[in-house]
Amino acid sequence: MRPKPIASANERRNYQKYANPNPLQRWLLNRFQRRVAHLVAFSVDQMGALPCILDVGCGEGYVLEYLRGRVPHIFLCGVDWDRGALELARAANGDIPYHCGDALNLPFADGSFDLVMCLEVLEHLESPWLALDELRRVSRRDLLVSVPNQPLFSLANLLRGKNWPAWGEDPEHVQHWRGKSFVSLIGERLPIRRVVYSFPWVIVLASAENK
Repeated sequence: MRPKPIASANERRNYQKYANPNPLQRWLLNRFQRRVAHLVAFSVDQMGALPCILDVGCGEGYVLEYLRGRVPHIFLCGVDWDRGALELARAANGDIPYHCGDALNLPFADGSFDLVMCLEVLEHLESPWLALDELRRVSRRDLLVSVPNQPLFSLANLLRGKNWPAWGEDPEHVQHWRGKSFVSLIGERLPIRRVVYSFPWVIVLASAENK
């Protein structure tokens, strides 16, 4: 059982998302994590003995915890700007190194990781493509990114009675992409290896090399 956060509800929205007992939400999140794990396994399959994986915007470390139990022989690392979330991540998975940092200025040297993940983060950023450049800088090989697939994401929120005044849209999101348009935008910048739709998200595995 993970410790409960002390901070306010708005400061721990990611914790609330994963701790929510709603069976539909838990099923969607489990499927999302399962598909992320499949893409990670595909990415690291041809790598060395101990591929290094960084999760940018790791929050409380839920995805890293999931990967640790399902993708063997990998080295995991997380970074997030929220020190409170990192404290919860360390309390749950103290053997995974966590760092405090910004997606626009990661505290790592060029090419430090084989695979860099950034899941459910870009939609919160005013400059998502600058963040993508920074993710690519610290990756030796692959990037794995996901964003909400609109308008399906808002529809899913409406179906579970969330964010009704905003027609289901998350008030913290400053970017809004349809799945196909997001994939096209990534494809203009990076060679795409795989695309997976996991309602209500789109997940893209791309090479960190320039096109």
